Amino acid sequence: MGRAPSTGAFVALVLVLGACTAANPSATPTPTPTRDPNALNVTALLDLSGSRAPNGAPQRDALQLWADQHASGTRRVKLKITDVAGSPSKTVLELRREAVEARADAIIVGTSVDYDDAFAAAVQLAQVPVLFTLPILEPATRGGGWAFGLAPTPAQLARVVLDDAARRSVLSSGLLVSDESTTAVADRMALVKELAHRQVTPNVMTVTPADATQKLRPVLAATTIVFFAGTPRTYLEAARTATAGTTLYLSYLCDFADIGDLRDTAPLAVWPGSRWVATSATGTSTLARASFVQTYTDRAGPPTSVAASAYDALAVLSSAAEKSIDPVSVRDQLQSGTFTGVATTYTFSQSQHAGFNTGDLALLRYVAPRVPPALR
Repeated sequence: MGRAPSTGAFVALVLVLGACTAANPSATPTPTPTRDPNALNVTALLDLSGSRAPNGAPQRDALQLWADQHASGTRRVKLKITDVAGSPSKTVLELRREAVEARADAIIVGTSVDYDDAFAAAVQLAQVPVLFTLPILEPATRGGGWAFGLAPTPAQLARVVLDDAARRSVLSSGLLVSDESTTAVADRMALVKELAHRQVTPNVMTVTPADATQKLRPVLAATTIVFFAGTPRTYLEAARTATAGTTLYLSYLCDFADIGDLRDTAPLAVWPGSRWVATSATGTSTLARASFVQTYTDRAGPPTSVAASAYDALAVLSSAAEKSIDPVSVRDQLQSGTFTGVATTYTFSQSQHAGFNTGDLALLRYVAPRVPPALR
């Protein structure tokens, strides 16, 4: 299976159709929904079904946890969760529908998207703040724009991973493996670029779900560091054959089901994430962060970094909407502020819309089922 085709052409079609619809003076006006002036209407687009990874269930649990904890707030947040079922086309359609027809005040995108020029244009046309909880490129445009990244960028993650690997082995001896899925392509490109910056020629192996195990098994025994690009589902069976002395670097997007599937080789795996979701960080964590980890774990199991950012997404939007829920006002508050969340402290400006503080990134390791990870 090769990489899924880009959604650029489809996005362009959606934009053209939207423009044509808006320009038709004979169209019957859509009735304006009744608005609650004290409510911030937020829609989250998640993959709760379908084959696209990562699954959105951890983010759904985090969003619902925040909503439950703040149900009686002065500025009510009305949360709507939409399953886009792993479909790139449905993601774009629902983004436009929620912004234009449902009149959401803000949108959270918790799916892996190919954030190309066409998708970025769709976000700008939405004219409401759109927060991404999975890694994307720096989304700021001239004047700031409407997209905000709550996860580290692929380039930031690549630097953290390669810094750690360089302390343990010679980078030129490492193997970079990619199944060319949407998340894998972003990871691979960032790792290759960072390796080139360090004057290292990358050793890249491209695999598919059908041939990954056959191609990887012979090389894992002789390789000290292996970088798996993107969500790790394709690589898990082969990774179980790794032996002591090999370090497996997994993606920021892996979850605890993935790590558990590694079984006996789980201790060989590390992945970048927020240090504040680690059990060993609780002694230095803020009360809010420690409370989130404990409460989320009691409800759904240990939180991933992505789940923590989803929880933060509602907190950040609620804070930015304290004065007004007008989308322009919320955007301006976002891109001129600093927000302390459970995953990190986010800092935005007109020229920086990827707000994750990289000082809060760490390499995490598996401890046991239903136990938060530990710092490496």
